[in-house]
Amino acid sequence: MFKQIIFLGFCALSGACALNPPPVAAQAAGGQALAVQNSAAGSLQSGATPAIAVLQPSPVLQDRQEDAEPEPDVEEATPVETIAGPPPLPPCPADDSGLQNRMAKRICQQVRIEPLPSIIKVENRELRADYLIPFYAQRDYRAAWLAADGRPLSAVDDLLKALGEADREGLRSADYHRAALQKLRSSLERGAAASTAEQLADADLLFTDAYLTYASHLLAGRLAPRKVDPDWAIKPRSRDLAETLRVALAEDKVIGSLRALTPQGDGYVQLRDTLHRYRKIEEAGGWPTISSGTATKALRIRLQASGDLSESGGEAGKNVTYDKPLTGAVRRFQRRHGLAETGTVNAATLAALNVPVSERIRQVELNMERWRWLPDDFGPRYILVNIPSFRMNVIENGKSVIESNVVVGRQERQTPTFTAKMAYLVLSPKWYVPRSIAVKDKLPQLRRNPYALAGQGIRVYNSTGQQINPGAVNWSAVGAGNFNYQLRQDAGPRNALGGIKFMFPNPYNVYLHDTPSRSLFSRSQRTFSSGCIRISNPVELAEYLLKHDPKWSKDAIKTAAASGKQRVVSLPQEVPVYLLYWTVWADENGEIQFRDDIYQRDKSLLRALYQDEVTSSGKSKGV
Repeated sequence: MFKQIIFLGFCALSGACALNPPPVAAQAAGGQALAVQNSAAGSLQSGATPAIAVLQPSPVLQDRQEDAEPEPDVEEATPVETIAGPPPLPPCPADDSGLQNRMAKRICQQVRIEPLPSIIKVENRELRADYLIPFYAQRDYRAAWLAADGRPLSAVDDLLKALGEADREGLRSADYHRAALQKLRSSLERGAAASTAEQLADADLLFTDAYLTYASHLLAGRLAPRKVDPDWAIKPRSRDLAETLRVALAEDKVIGSLRALTPQGDGYVQLRDTLHRYRKIEEAGGWPTISSGTATKALRIRLQASGDLSESGGEAGKNVTYDKPLTGAVRRFQRRHGLAETGTVNAATLAALNVPVSERIRQVELNMERWRWLPDDFGPRYILVNIPSFRMNVIENGKSVIESNVVVGRQERQTPTFTAKMAYLVLSPKWYVPRSIAVKDKLPQLRRNPYALAGQGIRVYNSTGQQINPGAVNWSAVGAGNFNYQLRQDAGPRNALGGIKFMFPNPYNVYLHDTPSRSLFSRSQRTFSSGCIRISNPVELAEYLLKHDPKWSKDAIKTAAASGKQRVVSLPQEVPVYLLYWTVWADENGEIQFRDDIYQRDKSLLRALYQDEVTSSGKSKGV
């Protein structure tokens, strides 16, 4: 059973969009407290549930006419919980008469060591002690998979069958030593009587470790997300896996218990179905390569293979005309890959068509792993921003009720992945320029012309909060180390935040907002912000969020947003916001969508997951 010690708290928002380091959390497994500084690396290496940042929702705010934004009402940092330590483990069996007791005694000698081990070595393999100790302690160290005479129970066969399903989940049965366990099972079936109690006990430990390791990967992923995404701050799913195994063995439901640990959402299930279909295509030789001069027949076969053209293989090979169905299939393919829907095969479409099916398989596997990092349920209503798709959706009861194009952070100022609760919005907001932007972007302008920012409606304040004349400052002598100024842009049509910003307090100071730079929404690649998310239809979103308040009609929102007077409006109910990074997903119509890996996060995840498949040239196979 897992116990979490959460460190909460983050600095108050000033209305700026600046990415700050997230708060740290420590987690203890098996009832043992982990040292905050040392546990993070260890838990990542062993695949433990990652450290997470938990955001406490702020109370609903009252509508406020005044100029200042409310500071989020966040609890003070919670003191580290004092834990007395795990309960004492049961003593090892004193009675060593009979094979069953001797097996239990051997298991106890392996797991009941002072101090408690982090790993247990069995047959040159390192097993996770934090999984094994609580499981065997609650059963007085009795073998779980072997009968009193040492022969394997039927549960072993169920375990081996379940491990054989790992590939369909985007995992690898080899990671759970299935082939070796099959040989071990056969050996025990043939010669259990000749095996020693020590050998049998070790075999039982190996079977248990395989179940619990596979279970943890199905539940929360092979990797701790922060190993590849340091900004990850979404609370993962959790279960008491020792108890899950106990119940599975008692009810003879080993296979069902493991299947129940997979994400149950439609998005994950549809990715799993796609993985199965694409593997069949790969087994059949993949799809054909298309060139600019390729015959129409080959293009038809290619689009039929990926499901974009609804013709059988024979029909696709016979028809050589570029007809309306083929044009529609090209458009569908382009739509699924985030390309301009021209109906013709241009350079971008050709490049997407020629991505090998093996790379698409890996891409699907990576995004199935990301699904395992997510909570069981997003709730009945939430806002989802998928960063690589440059899209925002408001989901209500499983349906998208609002869609919007978005602009996300550029490569050097990436939008982080996290979840928080939207609490209020600000109409006609002022923009408090983040220090990082002020130093990197605005200071060079001030050096060239001290009055350059005045034309943008940006005022300069000193460290005491007094507005100053920018022409009185020798900006050439100011740098990052002595930039003791605050820049604030007035509300109005030139404001970088546009007419509305939507606040969901978080440690990154990231929010959704309007923008005066409307032309950027028409571009296919929209990585232009400093980390915040610009949305194309802010009035529509505000109207939806305030729809239960009759005074906030569409016209009233537009008037307030253009008034030049900042106004804070609380939401009647906080709305969860998820900022995610999916390069493959199923849309609400069940169509599988692929997008470019704009932040190269697929590549880092691929390297971490498949380190043993790196080629001699140093490049990873696949994505």
